[in-house]
Amino acid sequence: MYWQPLYAYVRRSGKDAEAAKDLVQGFLALLLSKHSFEQASPNGRRFRSFLLASLRNYLVSEARKQQATKRGGGVDLVPLEIEQAEEMFGTQSAEALTPEASFDRQWAQTVWTRAVQRLREEQRARGKERLFEALKPGLTEDRRPRHSQAAAALGLPVTAVALAMHRLRRRLKELVLEELSQTVGSHGDLDVELAYFLSIWSS
Repeated sequence: MYWQPLYAYVRRSGKDAEAAKDLVQGFLALLLSKHSFEQASPNGRRFRSFLLASLRNYLVSEARKQQATKRGGGVDLVPLEIEQAEEMFGTQSAEALTPEASFDRQWAQTVWTRAVQRLREEQRARGKERLFEALKPGLTEDRRPRHSQAAAALGLPVTAVALAMHRLRRRLKELVLEELSQTVGSHGDLDVELAYFLSIWSS
């Protein structure tokens, strides 16, 4: 969930794609080998903040040079889809983002993408994938004037389309909350994390 935001941070820090890939792989291998994730207390900093602080320390100490020959020793690493990460980073390249802002932007995009994918899978399991694909644009934009077009294409009443959109948006919000709740320790933290997510997503 977090490797693409980490990649965006390193790229925005001035590293090229290959160096960023090596740094993120080395950073994650180091965290796993030292069981550093156990230090991310649910009652302490949010996991997002913990990871970013840890990455900064890793870059400052030039741990990549020290770990280059050890990377992957006894650890099964998740293959990183660098092409996808680079494509996502490329959408930000024209903007004057700091590494921290790039990390947060990619984090919000990842949360959203995972929630939308889960919603798509739910609708597919219910035999409503065609309805979902027709209404998906309205999940991020106010497309109410086009309900009539979707209704005509799907052979449904406009009221049915409007109700389906309402339910999809409500369920998507629930899924976003579920994604955010995986890395916070309390309901209060979740409220803060949701507010932060919305501030980034709407910017």
